[in-house]
Amino acid sequence: MDLVSGDAATSSANSPAVTLDEVARVSGVSRAAASRALNGRDGVRDDVRLRVRHVAESLGYRPNRAAKNLASGRTSVIGLVMPSDELRVDPYGASLVQAVANAAERHDEGLMLLLAQNEPSRAVADTIRDGLIDGVVVSAIAIGARWVEELLDAQVPTVLIGAHPGRPDVHQVEVESHDSIMHVVHHLASQGCERIAHIHGPLHRDDARQRLDGFRAAHLQLGRDLDESLVVEGDYTRRTGQQVTARLLEQRPDAIVAANDETAIGVMQAVERAGLSIPDDVAVTGFDGTAAVEVIEPTLTTLMQPFDEICELAVSSLVSILAGNAVPLRQVVHPTLAIAASSSRTGGTSP
Repeated sequence: MDLVSGDAATSSANSPAVTLDEVARVSGVSRAAASRALNGRDGVRDDVRLRVRHVAESLGYRPNRAAKNLASGRTSVIGLVMPSDELRVDPYGASLVQAVANAAERHDEGLMLLLAQNEPSRAVADTIRDGLIDGVVVSAIAIGARWVEELLDAQVPTVLIGAHPGRPDVHQVEVESHDSIMHVVHHLASQGCERIAHIHGPLHRDDARQRLDGFRAAHLQLGRDLDESLVVEGDYTRRTGQQVTARLLEQRPDAIVAANDETAIGVMQAVERAGLSIPDDVAVTGFDGTAAVEVIEPTLTTLMQPFDEICELAVSSLVSILAGNAVPLRQVVHPTLAIAASSSRTGGTSP
């Protein structure tokens, strides 16, 4: 966090502002030295730096954001671009917003949500054009919308959460999907599953393609032929998960790998409606970890995305870009397979 010279904001509504001059006086250093210590600049001994920061914290010193912004030439506000429907129908969107907000707070950045399904409102367009935000974090969910693609072409510092199929030039923090789904298929095979089906996401999404490729690769690795009737497309929603599973069950799968948790919940509902048992008749797995917020029986085996780690990487990368530092174009975070009752069969062994 970059602190700057200037009067501080009040530490509470009923107490006077603690100024940089007061921090310097109590610390026994000059105002310039106090400023350098709080900003992490050179020219201050480590013991002095620690003393000044301790005094600032004990006094409740808070930098004046207006002074900070004036000195840095920044607004100290970043944007999060996401389709508005994701907050209404999928807990993934809500989990992402919360994790980005937490990361932004840790970096002393304000957060503005830029929510739009197809085209942004005039207010959103004006916000970006007029430089009211310093940069944006874009959820891969929004990829494909024309205005989002135009945003990626604009001179706005951007970090994408997820992978873009055709933009290797954009900074991206993505969740590994290919090998993770392979791990799931191997787990199901270890449980005795032989006809493993997959409901993948829309194939304009890079994560959907990676998960489908991993599903196919696992069959090759296991030396199994893949019945293509067991591979069907979904759209990451619970409702579609229910609908396609009702048809998929005609092919008699003994396991279904869903592309995300919302789809997996729909799968479980359709399997139970068909009078089948989970996991004895049909094992089910998901991807995301968002189902953990719901009471589901049996509990869902899923690949848990580390939302906090992903969003911390995205926000810290954007802050580094804004500071003029070099940041890797592609950073990959690995999910963790959490095995639960929906895929664990008696007599099976987990890898």
